[in-house]
Amino acid sequence: MKKLVKAIVLSIAALGVGYMAISLPFHLFTTLSDGMMEVIFIAELIIYAIVGALFLIVSERKKKEKIRTAERHTARREKIERVQREWYDLAA
Repeated sequence: MKKLVKAIVLSIAALGVGYMAISLPFHLFTTLSDGMMEVIFIAELIIYAIVGALFLIVSERKKKEKIRTAERHTARREKIERVQREWYDLAA
């Protein structure tokens, strides 16, 4: 029941945001001059570029962190295996 309510609320919110995102440019076409529309278009492109760059930076950082974690786990596993081998050699 809780998931259903959450899905309904999320769907309504998505529809509202989508409607506003679609209707805003049409409203701006009738109220702004050509020069202002060009400024808004350029600003929008800059915002998209910044968001895209941030996404790429975050994804690259996550990849590097995953690689570092894997290397750390491999080094720790190798150290544990080496210590166990040395312990067996001392015990024998």
